[in-house]
Amino acid sequence: MSNLIKKINRFNKLRFFFDIASESKIVENGKFQSLTYLKKSETNFQLTGGMRYKNLFKNPIKDYPLISIIMPNYKEKNLINAIKSVTNQSYPNLELIVIDGNSGERAIKVLHEYNEDIDIWVSENDNGLWDAWNKGFKLARGDFVGIVDSSNELYENSIDILVNYVLRNENIDFICGTVKKGNKIFAGYRPKDIKKQLNIIPSSVVGFYIKLNSLKKVGLLNLKYKIQSDYDLIYRMVVIHNLKGIRTQNDEIFGSVGEGGYSLKHGYFETIFNELKIRFDNKQNIFFLIYIFFGRTLMKIYKSLMFK
Repeated sequence: MSNLIKKINRFNKLRFFFDIASESKIVENGKFQSLTYLKKSETNFQLTGGMRYKNLFKNPIKDYPLISIIMPNYKEKNLINAIKSVTNQSYPNLELIVIDGNSGERAIKVLHEYNEDIDIWVSENDNGLWDAWNKGFKLARGDFVGIVDSSNELYENSIDILVNYVLRNENIDFICGTVKKGNKIFAGYRPKDIKKQLNIIPSSVVGFYIKLNSLKKVGLLNLKYKIQSDYDLIYRMVVIHNLKGIRTQNDEIFGSVGEGGYSLKHGYFETIFNELKIRFDNKQNIFFLIYIFFGRTLMKIYKSLMFK
């Protein structure tokens, strides 16, 4: 392994790098390929940059596990603030991967401006949000990996909180951090509830981090689900693969996810039929799925009549 290089970023935060000779390496592991080293001339990315193309890479270090953060972006006005919230973290062994869906000149200008704060960024057409997540997962080199969307914000020292849990819990697969949605705080982890509801964690972005090797066992997000593909991933993690997760304390808030999630933009019936498809594909009992549909629908009708 090359010598450790220490750099101070624009926010006066220490970052660890290793100088690695540029090479192309595709690693087969579980259900997806990891693109861990890249030669710019050998990628199919439409437009790309970052510190990896200066042969500066991040690696796990004893007592300093590498945390990979994937930031999907598509024409988001908050992109700069989201990047700043990551680069301003005090934890030194942190990598940032930005996956932009060909947002145009403004996004490219921002990515070039923060080129030395980003380990690798990509800008090209994609197949939606879940495709962007998958690209990021394939590029991640960390011990743990999480998603911070370009509309989100990490709070100061949140990665220090995360790493404290990582170091104290060697046998866990994922960590569910407390997050803020709008004016409310969401915390907890309820694996026993997954047979009847999928929102068993506070959020799949900002506060959720999974061990990369555990994610490779589960596999990537399924692109056939246009909404709630993250819920399918969570179901496979908890039910199919029996991964072990823990939660953080209520007051250990990792950051803000804004006013709501991606799935909230869709109607009730689209959402519930998509959830039932996820459950059916994962071989949950068909009679229980019928119970979920009629039980929730009747409850929704009852509430709409009560609160008219």
